[in-house]
Amino acid sequence: MDVSLSSLPTTDIDADAVVIPIHDDVPAPGWAADVLASARFGGEQGTDLLVPGLLDRPVLFAGLGASTEAGSNMLRRAAARAVRRLADFPTVALGLAEGHPEGVEAAAAVAEGAVLGSYRYDGLRTPKPAVQSVTVAGPTEARGAVRAAVITAESVNWARDLGNTPAGRLTPAMFAERATSTATEHGLTVRVLDEEDLRAGGYGGILGVGGGSVNPPQLIEIRHAGTNGRTVGLVGKGITFDAGGLGIKSGRGMVDMRYDMCGGAAVLATAIAAARLGLPTGVVAVVPAAENLPSGSAYKPGDVLEHRNGKTSEITDTDAEGRVVLADALSHTAELGPNLVIDAATLTYSVMHALGDQITGVLGNDRELIAGLVATGEECGEPMWELPLFRGYVPKIASTVATVKNDGGEHADVIHAALFLEEFTGDVPWAHLDIAGTAFHTKPGDLHPAGATGTAVRTLIRYLSRPRRRSVVSAELQSVSPT
Repeated sequence: MDVSLSSLPTTDIDADAVVIPIHDDVPAPGWAADVLASARFGGEQGTDLLVPGLLDRPVLFAGLGASTEAGSNMLRRAAARAVRRLADFPTVALGLAEGHPEGVEAAAAVAEGAVLGSYRYDGLRTPKPAVQSVTVAGPTEARGAVRAAVITAESVNWARDLGNTPAGRLTPAMFAERATSTATEHGLTVRVLDEEDLRAGGYGGILGVGGGSVNPPQLIEIRHAGTNGRTVGLVGKGITFDAGGLGIKSGRGMVDMRYDMCGGAAVLATAIAAARLGLPTGVVAVVPAAENLPSGSAYKPGDVLEHRNGKTSEITDTDAEGRVVLADALSHTAELGPNLVIDAATLTYSVMHALGDQITGVLGNDRELIAGLVATGEECGEPMWELPLFRGYVPKIASTVATVKNDGGEHADVIHAALFLEEFTGDVPWAHLDIAGTAFHTKPGDLHPAGATGTAVRTLIRYLSRPRRRSVVSAELQSVSPT
């Protein structure tokens, strides 16, 4: 979808349909007052009213509630709803940011929401009508911010496409090919390790998990160089299908397991966006891609796998495979010398039990990094909540035959998983995003249809766009210890 910016009044913009904001505490425009009164439309938040032919073309009145509460998140959602409601009209003028006191930020939010709201996965079916272009009414100085917002939203939609692609059309090798094609197009450096490379390099976790499939695993690495001498490592789980291995899931439980690579899609999309935006901070995104399937060559409960950094893991649950492949990917990333590491993974049901499907769980060893991610997520409308990296649970993942075991029991598994991952992060600030609840929804939301949501991409891009922050290194601040 094409997005442009206009400083003209919304009603003067040439478009097939127009979107006008209505607040419940501000008088409606005089030309619309009678129509709104007769329809008893008061502008309550989240409501809308479509009036055909009011200005010789359809007008969608979007309710934003109180004017004092119409921040970026609300504008983003309103724009997304509007472009879906007006899908039958090729061109739309979005006046949601017109006159907003935070003109630049408001216009960017509207542009971002429009691109996010227009998304549909139509790769395998006849496309339905959709808005082809939108014009955002806003100040001319918002041009750069609108461009950045569009790139960000396009990156989210790219990640959504990957997460919605059926597993038969996105094997580990196909995943690597899609990443390579897009990353190369935007000037990033790409490196892919195949099965032979992984064996030679000692990536026992990825090989173990991927050993049950005829489609061999891959390790994908893409790099945006940056200009300020700093590099952020992004690591994403890339299980392109998860049947649970020999600990096989139920048929119902594996129906949507194509989305188990959404963390990988998110970090790749973020790195590509960093290059497109010309961010000064360097980014290296690393994704271990594998299929976790049952077969005669699948890894088994009781196996001990040796990882890239020389540590070993005892496999007590073959369906806790995400942390096993991430162990190698985190070790690989630590060798590259990043200044900090963030991983994203659809890792545990436990985080869903704790936080539901709207909030991402965050754990790690650097409180300032965690606080920055949580604050940035709040700004982006991607809520995150810190969970404790509680040292008292370390004995639960202790093994009698290996460095750690990959399952600490049913309760608090989100913490057990993070403690497992920390063994492989190296000596750098690190945060883990458990997106199991937020990465894929079976019902549509304001910003997305049913399916992959592209969660964490917008938060990571905004976090990377900010100036360098001081790292907290005090051990007393980095973790929660038992009392």
